[in-house]
Amino acid sequence: DRYMRKAEETRPSAAEEPPPPPRWPLLSGVFTFPWYLSTLAPWMWISMGLIVTGLLLVFLWGPAAALGLLAVRLMGPPTCAAGVLSFSYAFACMLQVIEETAHGWDAIDEWPEMNWKEWVWSDGRVIALILEAGLVGLALQLASGSDSWWLLVLGTFAAFPPVLLGALAAGEAWAPLAIGTVLRSVPTLWASWALFYVEITVLAAGWTFLTLVGLVNSPWLVPFYSGPMLAALILIYGRLAGRLAGCIGEWMEAASGEEEAE
Repeated sequence: DRYMRKAEETRPSAAEEPPPPPRWPLLSGVFTFPWYLSTLAPWMWISMGLIVTGLLLVFLWGPAAALGLLAVRLMGPPTCAAGVLSFSYAFACMLQVIEETAHGWDAIDEWPEMNWKEWVWSDGRVIALILEAGLVGLALQLASGSDSWWLLVLGTFAAFPPVLLGALAAGEAWAPLAIGTVLRSVPTLWASWALFYVEITVLAAGWTFLTLVGLVNSPWLVPFYSGPMLAALILIYGRLAGRLAGCIGEWMEAASGEEEAE
């Protein structure tokens, strides 16, 4: 389980030993992480990409909307390209944060190289996992007999963390092959899981609310604050997922020790 046993591996960095684990792994160095000196550059690159994407979307849905299909033909390709590249780099950074954080490191020294082909690969893998989590949301919606799209969104939101960790624990797979190990940790680590979901829910709800309010009042200003906020949210998500993976790894190690003792 690659991501669950990071404490036993060698870090691909110049440093030799990780720092002591924080007392509160899901709180310490989490919300300030995007503004670490070592994280500022990736956060700024992601922010700029999302700002450009946001401005193109506002223009496409605003002034260019009067042009109809012509606007889509003119502005659609650059908007899609900006979005794909921005989120590809963001997801590549998020996966790197999960790996390094699960390894036990506080600061990230190595970030994805400026190679868009590698970014798109990471983007495709994350999107595939989101779609797989979406199957859980769809099943929840169908089971409830409701047409509300909120059940689909909430189900996907809740299922994505175990799906993501289950795929990464299986060696960067495109499917959650190790999700059984991840789910078995829930009864023991329920407090960590609960705190993870509370923090992510509050952050996501805050970003969504501020973005929607801005779109109603000042749509042209929204990309300039919504983009950097979303960039920080993606990095924090990776940080929390990595810390949760570290907790699961410690639980697995303790469980293995108890089995050997018996």
